[in-house]
Amino acid sequence: MDIKVFWKRYNLYIAGGLFLIAAAALAFLIFSGEDGNETVEPFPVQDVIEESEEVPAETVDAIIFVEVKGAVKYPGVFEMPKDARVKNVLEMAQPDDAADLLTVNQSMKLADEMVVYVPKKGETGEFDPADGFGSQTDAENDTVNINTAGIPELTSLNGIGEKKAQLIIDYREESGLFMAPEDLMNVPGIGEKTFESLKPYITID
Repeated sequence: MDIKVFWKRYNLYIAGGLFLIAAAALAFLIFSGEDGNETVEPFPVQDVIEESEEVPAETVDAIIFVEVKGAVKYPGVFEMPKDARVKNVLEMAQPDDAADLLTVNQSMKLADEMVVYVPKKGETGEFDPADGFGSQTDAENDTVNINTAGIPELTSLNGIGEKKAQLIIDYREESGLFMAPEDLMNVPGIGEKTFESLKPYITID
């Protein structure tokens, strides 16, 4: 059949078919482009911030650890609420018959890593009842060698619990012996204020 005759007879069908093919191709490109560039809704950061703000900051520091020594039936470290008093921890440690509770300020508020020392009746030593707590070092008026002391000796210092005592030992093993008492401030958690309170009771010799 002659091409011209064929075209005249079927040109409408051919044109219509080409139009449909072009329309389908265009639609495919449009929809595939939208799928590829689909925007993802960002994570609701504000909601997370608001939720985190709802958690009271106090819950993080609601618990403290206090060590009780001296004339008690159950010496050791006690987990206490941060608003507890010396009286509360003594109820758990249970002072024995030899305890001199007149020298202990039982109304004093507890602090984390605090050492409550209950002296025996007639015990002498440098112990201030107004503080509500003491230490074995205070009572014996002795010093602790921070280069050789173990956990029992280090925890006899006011403000040094088992955790800080272990940090002192870890520092000593990793960095070597303390060359000066002031080097104790290189231990995490021991600042200038803590060092000044410990200075009269420590030595490196």
